[in-house]
Amino acid sequence: MKKEVKKQPKVALCRKCRGTGKIVSGRIVRKVETCPQCEGSGRVTVSCEMTLDIRPYKEEKEQTED
Repeated sequence: MKKEVKKQPKVALCRKCRGTGKIVSGRIVRKVETCPQCEGSGRVTVSCEMTLDIRPYKEEKEQTED
């Protein structure tokens, strides 16, 4: 059985910058840049469309040798 699932958009923290809106790069010379994913807001909208393929599980019977 296949089932189409859609989740409505919701606001979430940006995972790339952890909600700060800035990304720090470099170990010696630190460079602070605006996050390209959230464009500096620290928030993003997330939505989802997926197809679930649900099938019954049938355990294979072991063949025994006598």
